[in-house]
Amino acid sequence: MRRFAALAVMTISGACLANAQGRPVDWPSYAGDAQRSGWEKSDSRITKDNVKDFKLVLKRKLETQQKGLQPLTPPVVIGMLISYRGFKELAFVEGSGGNLWAIDADMDRIFWQKQMVSGAVKLRGGSAACSGGFAATPALTPPMVFGKRPAGGRAKAAASVSGARAAALGGGGFGTPRPVFAVTPDGKLHVMNTSNGDAYEPPVNFIPAGAKSSGLTVSEGAVYTTTSGGCGGAPNAVWAIDLASPESTVASYPVADANVSGVALGTDGTVYAQTSAGALLALTPKELKLKSSFTAPESDVKRGALNVPTPVVFTYRDRDLIVSAGRDGRLYLLDSSVSTPLFQTQPLSTDRGVWGGISSWQDANGTRWVLAPVWGSINPELKLPSSNGPAPNGSIVAFKVDEQSGLPVLTPAWVSRDIISPEPPVITGGMAFALSAGAYGKDERAKSSSHATLYSLDAETGKELYSTGNQVTAPANLTGITLANGRVYFTTNDATLWAFGVFLER
Repeated sequence: MRRFAALAVMTISGACLANAQGRPVDWPSYAGDAQRSGWEKSDSRITKDNVKDFKLVLKRKLETQQKGLQPLTPPVVIGMLISYRGFKELAFVEGSGGNLWAIDADMDRIFWQKQMVSGAVKLRGGSAACSGGFAATPALTPPMVFGKRPAGGRAKAAASVSGARAAALGGGGFGTPRPVFAVTPDGKLHVMNTSNGDAYEPPVNFIPAGAKSSGLTVSEGAVYTTTSGGCGGAPNAVWAIDLASPESTVASYPVADANVSGVALGTDGTVYAQTSAGALLALTPKELKLKSSFTAPESDVKRGALNVPTPVVFTYRDRDLIVSAGRDGRLYLLDSSVSTPLFQTQPLSTDRGVWGGISSWQDANGTRWVLAPVWGSINPELKLPSSNGPAPNGSIVAFKVDEQSGLPVLTPAWVSRDIISPEPPVITGGMAFALSAGAYGKDERAKSSSHATLYSLDAETGKELYSTGNQVTAPANLTGITLANGRVYFTTNDATLWAFGVFLER
């Protein structure tokens, strides 16, 4: 008994020490959180003083069974797992053939690997994006906040179910491995033990087989995604599976004649998604009933456009605000009523527009910022007070959230240096990390002669602080960036996982 007590004290002490060092930071989903902010608030290992010393800290080629435009996802990261082999920081990457890797981020080793489906799923129909395999970024349950009671009766619900459902609700205690959620090309949802890759329960049907899905989000016992491109004959739709229900109830909201973005969740659980027809949808949690919507003015952008930027949600003066990118190239600022915009910007670009998603962060003075990745040249009518040189191919454009006549507005602040095909940036410590994916066409196919470049920018001025130069040898997958524990991760279309950052003590 004494030995067990001593071990428990050592375990908790180690966890507290790791917290003091800023080590156990999680990145549980695409863009880091359910609001899709891209903001890591507490990664103290990366500073403006040491970012100039970034090094290549991880490079690993991962073989996928099924090739395509996006063979690998960026990782989701659990900062500290108490595994059967001790304390581990694991990065989980899914491949387009339905395989999942857990990478020991400190040691650059495969911790475990699982092939979740056997054989290739035949893809058919839809857009050019259906021509090969693809994978949706997996997700982790959000980290437990000590001293905070689970919302919405989660503890009671977790006690009434078992296996995957209890895991999804966060029913485990301190040190219990949190699950990783992944959807495979056959449309099934897998819920797996992060420590060893074992399934909590048999996989359950979620979306149609062969569908192209967006990154998963886990919230209050439900898992969310979207399908687009008509791949596999699947409808373009928002999807939810309620693992808190004994039947694992699946709900969907079809989007006719349009592609749909990934989802962003409000603080009340409202599900927001953008369509290529210009509509911002607000849906109820789990059931996905339409609460309200706003449709931006028509433009010459096709309804079937491959790129539909994911909106971002943030809290401003005790209420949720949403920023979405319309088909006309503008940013629209709305509150949770999603009926009439509070503010709209000038079009950001006259040729290609916002790509992928929108990021947001708050500085030490309480100023809220919104960052948008723009493909193509900047609209000259967009008056930006600060420029970091010509940007004919692409850039990051930053806005401040200010107030006029008691209403929030987006005030242009700066534009970055030229960044070819930028992905949505991630932010920590007053720095924005922007990834140039390489030269991509409007069909989202990369030129093989190009390569990805990672930049660190001062998030308040756009000034370049660091660049990887020519170290990366292939174009990036258009799947996003991950930031956790002193490292910035992304994947390239030759099925390689990369991470740049500061070397950590091992």
